[in-house]
Amino acid sequence: MIKYYGLADSKVLLTVARLWSGDIYKGVDVTIRALPTIAQVFPTVKYLVIGRGDDQPRLAQLAADLGVADRVVFAGFVATDALVEHYRLADVYVMPSQEGFGIVYLEAMACGVPVISGDADGSAEPLKDGKTGWQVPHRDPIAVANACIDSLSAQSNTNNLEHRCDGQWLRQHVMTSFSKQALTHQLADLLDRETRTR
Repeated sequence: MIKYYGLADSKVLLTVARLWSGDIYKGVDVTIRALPTIAQVFPTVKYLVIGRGDDQPRLAQLAADLGVADRVVFAGFVATDALVEHYRLADVYVMPSQEGFGIVYLEAMACGVPVISGDADGSAEPLKDGKTGWQVPHRDPIAVANACIDSLSAQSNTNNLEHRCDGQWLRQHVMTSFSKQALTHQLADLLDRETRTR
């Protein structure tokens, strides 16, 4: 699959999102704007965008205008049962978005992929206010670039791997905090506390 997308020997950023013109809050354009800065530090960086919609021509033109069209791969629609394999292509999942919660961040972390999200939205819950990933202002390409560079740099320090980049730790965090069993237990605790306070 790496060869299919032309990602061999690349540092891969990934976003899974609808590419509709009404959903620009997902931040795909912001990540494209961040690519020239990231490429100065990581010259092999590429950006794999999974999703489809009427905003793709604008995004492709933006990449061309910025001189990074060869770094952006629009994969189009990917079936749910193939998403895990696609997440695992990534070095960093980046979506500087405004989300109600952001299930995709949990999916990426469950696949052992470090995550970058927006900082003023529902992603604060799965990212634990930056403890399990990077949170950035959602329309700030410089902040996105710096977070990507930080994450990619931290991953190269294998002797002292930061937990936000440790795939095994990320998977365990998701299962401990967000599995069906964990959420059932949390709900039971909340209901029990509510009953005791009445």
